[in-house]
Amino acid sequence: MKLLITGAAGFVGMELVNYFLNKGHEIVALDKVEGDLGRISHPRLRVVIGGVEEYEIVKRACSGVDAVIHSAWSFATHAGEAFKVDVAGYANVLEAAVESNVKHFLFPDSTIAYGRPVKIPITEDHPLLPEESRAPIYALARVVTLKLNEIFYRHRNLPYTIFRFWWGYSDERIPGRTLRNLIDKALKGEEIVVPKDVGGSVLYTGDLVQAFERAVLNEKAYGQVFNLASFYITWEELVKIVIELTGSRSPVRLVPEEEWRGEAFMTGRWLIDRTKIERVLEYTVDEDLSKQKFRESLKKTIEKRKEELGIHP
Repeated sequence: MKLLITGAAGFVGMELVNYFLNKGHEIVALDKVEGDLGRISHPRLRVVIGGVEEYEIVKRACSGVDAVIHSAWSFATHAGEAFKVDVAGYANVLEAAVESNVKHFLFPDSTIAYGRPVKIPITEDHPLLPEESRAPIYALARVVTLKLNEIFYRHRNLPYTIFRFWWGYSDERIPGRTLRNLIDKALKGEEIVVPKDVGGSVLYTGDLVQAFERAVLNEKAYGQVFNLASFYITWEELVKIVIELTGSRSPVRLVPEEEWRGEAFMTGRWLIDRTKIERVLEYTVDEDLSKQKFRESLKKTIEKRKEELGIHP
């Protein structure tokens, strides 16, 4: 199978590139920057430098591929930029895929499209409320791209599959400013304040890539949106692990969610239901393994942050 992966140098993109190469597939990797792709020397990998807003480049990259995994996203919060780059770029990839007779389009989406949790657990039929999101323009762009997929499937015969998740982590790191700030406070021994009884369902990239493998060119996945999650963790539980791994003496103060004035990402109870993908694609998650991988990855993330801050044992 030959795959085009856009945003291939990004966090999710790199995981997908490595996974599908190891599975014996041919990969076309498209990104504006080479990044870590430059470290991979493989006869079945072709790297194309360019953005998804550059239609001719996208069209050439799509040539001869069986499926497209579109993981390119700028995360712009400026309305004009979000629609100029993310939405227009998304449309470019869809158009190029149709012209190239691509059989399947897959997209790693964000639960931010749900806006805010209004029913728990969050299933795929949860209302899409971008106007109530912590990042409404970002969320709106995600919702618009869903409608583009529906239109291209109904009118242009391009099947799609969308995966929604809250926060991902890999074997090597857990990305994000929010966690970095918590680690910094722990390393400095400062008070850590987190909202009480809220958190989210994190996703191990090992579980993510297996979902893509089960879905690609699988007719059961066509026209479907699936939630992905490995396990649920509260901010209080996360901070306890951070304090343990750093040996910090930071005091922890819990604030009722309604009184929370900190980072918006830390609001809401993002308990993600993965029942649908388990039923439709016979997908399984080893929660104990995913929790172990989370702890190991958090330890590596902390050590990396110590290096960045010049903290030595």
